[in-house]
Amino acid sequence: MSDVHIDTLDFLVVDVETTGLSPERGDRVCEVAAVKLRGGAVVDTFSSLVDPQRPISSGAFAVNNISPQMLTDAPFFSDIANRLQSLLQDSVLVAYNAPFDVSFLQMEFQLIGAPKIRTPVVDALALARQLLSGLQRYTQENVARALGIPFPVRHRALEDSMITARLFTMLTSMLKAYGCSTLADLRRNDLARILNTHRLTIVHDAMGTGSDLWIRYFSPTDSEITDRVITPKECVAGKFGRGDVEYLIGFCHTARAERNFRIDRILDLRKVERGF
Repeated sequence: MSDVHIDTLDFLVVDVETTGLSPERGDRVCEVAAVKLRGGAVVDTFSSLVDPQRPISSGAFAVNNISPQMLTDAPFFSDIANRLQSLLQDSVLVAYNAPFDVSFLQMEFQLIGAPKIRTPVVDALALARQLLSGLQRYTQENVARALGIPFPVRHRALEDSMITARLFTMLTSMLKAYGCSTLADLRRNDLARILNTHRLTIVHDAMGTGSDLWIRYFSPTDSEITDRVITPKECVAGKFGRGDVEYLIGFCHTARAERNFRIDRILDLRKVERGF
């Protein structure tokens, strides 16, 4: 399945709310939601509160606001397990900070004697860290804000899974623009290097042919994405913190002035005729 094109796969975006932070210490799922994506479109959803059979910690309640009263008539995980398993069948599981959600789901299935989850897993947080360089914090809310996605409700399973679904769709679109279009690509840890190589190739080609560049640029300081037309002049290496980065220096026709653009913050780009 690793070499299968993204557009031919079903993705199940999952989120869980829990009684605490550690399934190994007895914390349980108290809400679960799933959003199935096919070709970037939502084709199915599922959401349910779950009786965790233990109290919700004060720390967890402060985050998700799920009270004991809300769980009075909630089903046990065993009551909804078949529905989740049917959604997971032939799907790739996606979650934001996937190790957290998957560890809780694995424990819940284990407690009822059900088979472990064996479907491939993609971590949307890992994708965001590689594709959106420069954010101070990669919380789901911060990444959604950076991509212009409204975030009205926090830490409820269905709302969070819908936000993750939108984030995932946008991030995979960025990858496909650079030819990274398989399941294996979504699970790479060197995407930043691969994308920078593609970007630099296009930039040098534009300078060699005397073309302008249309770029979609991510500014983490302002948490905004802008479209610009640049007349590229040169690429230079520089330092940022402890790392090395590449900068594109060029005349920005939007700002009407020379500007520096970090290569790793260019989300998309293409050559255009000068004067475009």
